[in-house]
Amino acid sequence: MASYNKICGSNYIKYTLRSKDFRRLALVQIKLRLLTVHLLGVYIANMLNIGLSGSTGKMGETILERIDKFKDCKIAAKFNSTNNLDDLDNFCKNSDVIIDFSTPEILEKLINYALKHNTKLVIGTTGLQPQHFKLLEKAAQTLPVLYSANMSIGANLLSYLAKEVTKILDDYDVEILETHHRNKKDSPSGTAVMLAETIASKKGLNITFNRGNRLRSEKEIGISSLRGGNVHGIHEISFLGDDEIITLKHEALNKNSFSIGAIKAAIWLQDKPSALYSMQDIYKI
Repeated sequence: MASYNKICGSNYIKYTLRSKDFRRLALVQIKLRLLTVHLLGVYIANMLNIGLSGSTGKMGETILERIDKFKDCKIAAKFNSTNNLDDLDNFCKNSDVIIDFSTPEILEKLINYALKHNTKLVIGTTGLQPQHFKLLEKAAQTLPVLYSANMSIGANLLSYLAKEVTKILDDYDVEILETHHRNKKDSPSGTAVMLAETIASKKGLNITFNRGNRLRSEKEIGISSLRGGNVHGIHEISFLGDDEIITLKHEALNKNSFSIGAIKAAIWLQDKPSALYSMQDIYKI
């Protein structure tokens, strides 16, 4: 038994704690700790497990830097160029959704293992060819798949604005200029192709990449590429009329907007039905 004096105003209040009271207090503390552990376990169990393919690349490194900003998900598995392709089996098994910024060469294997383990896919790898898009379309019949050549809100807003401007400036010539760092492998960029396809579908234009010394035809949209420095990405769409030129431009100052968009895409995709989605489905534009 223990006695305590407590001051309350000008009065002294004396109360006694018996040994059984200490036991009850200790029991309450134990229950609170167990509840805390349980809730923490539930929280961790409910976190979205993201697999990051291309984890040692520039985009992969940026995602690893930004993932802590999102409290409901974590990087549960990594895959990079040091792994064997067969490692994709466990990689997909340990992931709820995969963010892929790797190379087109592994896409078919990645899709096969994702189908095996019912793992959702966010594909940001560029340089894909028609056969790769066929694989994505087929996978999307079974899994929710999101593909985008650019996952920043700015680039997708640029695409939306280009589509709207195209409706008004129907008789203007359209040209796209894209600029990236000296080490970018694919040319033209996936974003430039995405923008060109958006405009071409509205105007019935053919897309050309290497015009050379050929004259510009009436029904085409050209893409030109610049490579140099450490440019993260600049895309300019010029609508050229006889009396004026209107230019839409987006410039990425770093890779943060791409990585944040990719993580948001993974979170957004987790409760979606099987289909092939784009970032414009997320931003509703």
